[in-house]
Amino acid sequence: MKVGENDVTYLGNKQLLDRLKVGFLASRKISTSAILPTLDWAVEISKRTNVAVVSGFHSRLEKDVLKFLLQGKCGIIIVLACGMYRKLPKIYDTVMKENRLLIISLEKETVTRVSERTAHKRNKYVEKLADELRQIYSLWQPVLKLPILNRIH
Repeated sequence: MKVGENDVTYLGNKQLLDRLKVGFLASRKISTSAILPTLDWAVEISKRTNVAVVSGFHSRLEKDVLKFLLQGKCGIIIVLACGMYRKLPKIYDTVMKENRLLIISLEKETVTRVSERTAHKRNKYVEKLADELRQIYSLWQPVLKLPILNRIH
């Protein structure tokens, strides 16, 4: 599943690729115990101007993280699992003007829907591009352990 440079289309600030790139991938189904710590992480990383968060921002949690990043100061690199947008969605107008956004498409413009194959290709590209990776996977991921309270008998 190699992606050649000729297959890649860019829109936005390519200099974001020179920053520390933190990849973020989250499954469609995750443990609820992972949500709040992940959103707290998103708030914190969104404040960092020397970082760019790389993701497809496709799953529900990835979209929620994106909302925080859009309000912050960090760079955002979106890797699409379909062709490049024909028209930039309005939610990206401000970050594009602030030079904080890079959109990367790995597919031809005629690919308009995400498939299992293109999603897998996108996720592999995010992993390859990232200097660090934060992954939130399935419901079976270990949950945070809380101290056991003393029981009253």
